[in-house]
Amino acid sequence: MRRLAQLAGLLLFCSLATHAQNYPQWEIFGGGDYFRANAGTVPLGNGTNVVLQQNSYGWHVTLGENKFSWLGGIADFSGDYANRTVNFGTASAPLNVQFNGSAYPFLFGPRFFVRQLGRTVLFGEALIGGVHNRATIASTTQPVSETKWAYAFGGGADFPITNLVAVRGQFDWIRSHFPQTLTQDNQNNYRVSGGIVFTFGNGR
Repeated sequence: MRRLAQLAGLLLFCSLATHAQNYPQWEIFGGGDYFRANAGTVPLGNGTNVVLQQNSYGWHVTLGENKFSWLGGIADFSGDYANRTVNFGTASAPLNVQFNGSAYPFLFGPRFFVRQLGRTVLFGEALIGGVHNRATIASTTQPVSETKWAYAFGGGADFPITNLVAVRGQFDWIRSHFPQTLTQDNQNNYRVSGGIVFTFGNGR
């Protein structure tokens, strides 16, 4: 009986060890996103203000390597695009100018996982990197571009379809150091993403 109990304990230990190591070594995510940029309010000098909060849409890609079942590292890239017309005149004498803008966050850092919820996997992340912004006035061909450093906090959930494919939903708060106002040297933006995750390899 004692040997049987020892054998059962050994099998249980091996089962738990196998379960703890049952995670993918590599993950690739690709999908679409919505990016909300908050560039503040700009006075035009004619008694009106332009609110530069902008909705934009684009793509989102991440590459991740998992070192443990609960910890990995990721490289995160996205690109979002928007068009907007701003009236620099008045209602009676409009001076409309069309802008084409784009934002490209590039972020890196750790991702933390919770895998004890059935097949669903939750994760959170803390990232640092930068955002490259480009803007073009429709009547010109020369874009204006600039890159500022940024950091982000976010998280999401993966819902497996097969052992190698899952559907992901994700939310990130991104603070970039582009000026929001004359006295505030940062912007608080957020990004909502959805897409497909492909996993490869076995965790070690």
